[in-house]
Amino acid sequence: MKADLKKVILVITFFITQVMFAQINVTGKISDASKVPLPGVTIMEAGTGNGTTSDFDGNYSLIVSSENAVLIFSYIGFESQEVTVGNQSTINISLEENQELLDEVVVVGYGQMKKSDLTGAVSSINAEQLERFPKTNAADALQGQISGLNIRANSSDAEGSGTTIQIRGQNSISASNSPLIILDGIPYYGNLSEINPVDIQSMDVLKDASSTAIYGSRGANGVILITTKKGKTGKPVITYDTFYRLDAVGYYPKMMDGQRFGDAKVEYGEPLTNIEQKNYDNGHTTDWMDIATRTGSSVQHNFSIRGASERSSYYISAGINDNKGIVVGDSFKRISLRTNVETKITDWITFGTTTQIGFYDRDGIAADVDKAFNSNPLGDAYNEDGSYTLDSWEDAFWAANPMADTNAKNNNDTWRIITNNFFDIKIPFIEGLSYRLNVGYNYSHRQYERYYGMDTRTGNRVNGELYNSYQYDKDWVVENIMSYNRTFGKHKLFLTGLYSVQENSYQFNTITGRGFPNDLLGYYQQSNANALSGNSDYSQRNYISQMFRSNYTYDDRYLLTFTIRRDGYSGFGQNNKFGVFPSFAVGWNLSNESFMENSRSLDFISQLKLRLSYGENGNEAIAPYSSLAPLYPKANLDEEHQTAVGYYPEKLGNPALSWETTRSFNVGTDFSLWKNRISANIDVYFSKTTDLLLNRTIPALNGTDQITENVGETRNNGLEITLNTINVDKNDFQWRTNFVFSKYRTEIVNVGLTDDNGNYIDDVASRWFIGQPINVNYDYMIDGVWQVEDFEDPTIPDTMKEGYRPGDMRYRDVDGDGDVDTSDQTIIGSAVPSFTAGLTNIMTYKNFSFSFFLNSIVGIDRRNPILNNFIPQLENVYDVVDYWREDNTNTIYPKNTPGSNKYDTDYFDSATFVRLQDITLSYDFDKALLEKIGLDNLQVYINLRNVHTWTDWIGVDPEHVSNQGNPMPKSYLMGLKVSL
Repeated sequence: MKADLKKVILVITFFITQVMFAQINVTGKISDASKVPLPGVTIMEAGTGNGTTSDFDGNYSLIVSSENAVLIFSYIGFESQEVTVGNQSTINISLEENQELLDEVVVVGYGQMKKSDLTGAVSSINAEQLERFPKTNAADALQGQISGLNIRANSSDAEGSGTTIQIRGQNSISASNSPLIILDGIPYYGNLSEINPVDIQSMDVLKDASSTAIYGSRGANGVILITTKKGKTGKPVITYDTFYRLDAVGYYPKMMDGQRFGDAKVEYGEPLTNIEQKNYDNGHTTDWMDIATRTGSSVQHNFSIRGASERSSYYISAGINDNKGIVVGDSFKRISLRTNVETKITDWITFGTTTQIGFYDRDGIAADVDKAFNSNPLGDAYNEDGSYTLDSWEDAFWAANPMADTNAKNNNDTWRIITNNFFDIKIPFIEGLSYRLNVGYNYSHRQYERYYGMDTRTGNRVNGELYNSYQYDKDWVVENIMSYNRTFGKHKLFLTGLYSVQENSYQFNTITGRGFPNDLLGYYQQSNANALSGNSDYSQRNYISQMFRSNYTYDDRYLLTFTIRRDGYSGFGQNNKFGVFPSFAVGWNLSNESFMENSRSLDFISQLKLRLSYGENGNEAIAPYSSLAPLYPKANLDEEHQTAVGYYPEKLGNPALSWETTRSFNVGTDFSLWKNRISANIDVYFSKTTDLLLNRTIPALNGTDQITENVGETRNNGLEITLNTINVDKNDFQWRTNFVFSKYRTEIVNVGLTDDNGNYIDDVASRWFIGQPINVNYDYMIDGVWQVEDFEDPTIPDTMKEGYRPGDMRYRDVDGDGDVDTSDQTIIGSAVPSFTAGLTNIMTYKNFSFSFFLNSIVGIDRRNPILNNFIPQLENVYDVVDYWREDNTNTIYPKNTPGSNKYDTDYFDSATFVRLQDITLSYDFDKALLEKIGLDNLQVYINLRNVHTWTDWIGVDPEHVSNQGNPMPKSYLMGLKVSL
């Protein structure tokens, strides 16, 4: 027995010795093509769970099973490599960048991930896409490029500031629906026009609750992550980019000339005034829109240098953009300086900063385009000496010359600094564990000084008027972030913990003065004013947050994300400062399953992933102090007839005021076919928002009839599709297409009002209707024009005819009671589009590239007041109305007489459009030629914007909210990019 035991021990010892001697300790260093070390590279022994990652200097050490072991080196954005160990004990690796893989890296907030590992709905646009259609405003670059992201141009000023941005529609009725913008890791509250698009590396849009939950309450309306450019390995690259653009007035409807206007006014029954009669007799017409507009221009210069050494990387840029809008006096200038630097202090500590300093000049006084659209063409724009008249015609104190205030002296400057400074610390002895400290600061100062002298209409009436204001915005944030990122065989784990505090403050001071001895000192003469008044305002918001997120991946097949965030906001009631918002998401990479091997081998399915997410987000986007009762001053006379200031509450306080909460599901799929020749992302979502933050009307028993409460509920659902295709890829020609489609519907479930039986009812006064979108078109429905024969039609009730004449506007009896009254007001058309879509085509042939972009909004109706044209009110002077007359009865427009539109009802028009928004043609000079003159790259390009719009809309532009705002310009641009 003892002999047998000895034999067993000897056999076991032999095998253990063989295994120990068979194992090999492999060491080495991993770097990129420029020999810069790569930390965090994954090294796995094929077919086993044995693996490690490289340290800060790119070094690694791994014990493998035998000489036959195969090592797999992989890193996000680089080509993977496989190496058989053989008799090597040292294996150094140089990884090559793969641009396609780099494009698949997505910023997700407090980190980045491969797109294949995502479980949430995230869409991205990179620097190449941003630069394809040159823009001076980052918002314009996003328009029509990302499904679910709706960017609407409400007006067209030089700054491009008149845009509304929404992600997946509108959930809230009264609170903000604007997304949170994160610039280089910290919240950004400025205008997107203040960010130089040339500095942007990528823009990632987080749409579903799972992906936005990491930002808690402030991510309730989606998140836009803007990442600016960083240093790039290799030799320093110096780049100069410039363009010059001309802007012409795109379109506005035909305006009445003097003769047409005079005839229409007389027909209405109003006599012409002296000036009108004089100009009418002389055949004189003033084209106010021609006077108020001009050919605009924009010139931009950008200079940058970027590079990286073994321990540091840098990107430094300077840019200037000078815009002169198509409206006289409208201008915007941006000067920006950016410094993005990262440096490795030690092997385990990295320091970095992303800092932008900006100066923004908005000095111009723009002509009043609204007045230009409404001004009398029989009026006079100029005095005999060539100066502007103050009033366009006599007998109308309200008829200001649209140019009358452009002579005002104006200084409107803003300075802003945005900086995020961080320390990234890799915890020694615990592989994969790191700590990051972010300290962000955003400061802006706006100085606004304006003086209306005697040569302006405003100043002439009060002997000069000055208005000076000074605004200060300060925001700071401190974030403590712990991360753990490791791979264990087939298991990937990415854990993130956050503790942050933030404060945002706003201060505003203003002085108004009237009555000055002369105009010499302009806005520097407050002490000379006959009447001087002032105002000031201050507000502060405070936030405190904790967050935990876990990302787990098994075998690149099964994905799980869990996030929970606790937010505190100072603006809520004392009892409800904090809210807790959880989310989870799962994903399944079917294309990595063994049963999909045949499809992969046939190159049919390159990728196929399913995603499901659920989450809760809170919306805190209400003004500070909303839970308190604000007091407003009211002057009274005391017994001695002296002024005594008292205060009254504007609304009641509500210490229970708390978060709106949105709960949402998202189901999505990502797939690509035939080696990525066709790829798509499809998402369907369903959400419900409860505890809406609404201002309610209450009985005025406490001296006020208003209170802000958490009442009401909305629902939102939608469909998003992104489709990318490579239509042709042959020889030197490639044709690619990107198509995005978005459709959503928001409906009101209730707004807290009930009938006597407890059933929810509409809030008609606020235009909130159960089962309808938040915004609706609500009015009397126009049903044509009363004709002579209608009054003889026995089928029409006499009660419908009472008070009307032939040629009067006719309204529909919606409720069928034989009369038209307020109960017949109804919802007309849709104020929400049926869908939005964008189509981008990119064609390249050798060194030429041609791109065009189509943008469209379909199925939306809007109020069109220009069709309700009545002369004496001078609501507008568009020559688009074919009035009813006895010899012209086949028209939808009523007779041009007083009272013909009893309810002053406006017309509603379809605002559906398809716009050829951008065309770009570029040429890249041959590399061999450039090398001879010491250049890396030289590109010239031309761009056309707002080329043509297909629409039935009558007015300035179907996209604009106001049909009397600045016209949309047509732009013609030439540019050059050079680097060395």
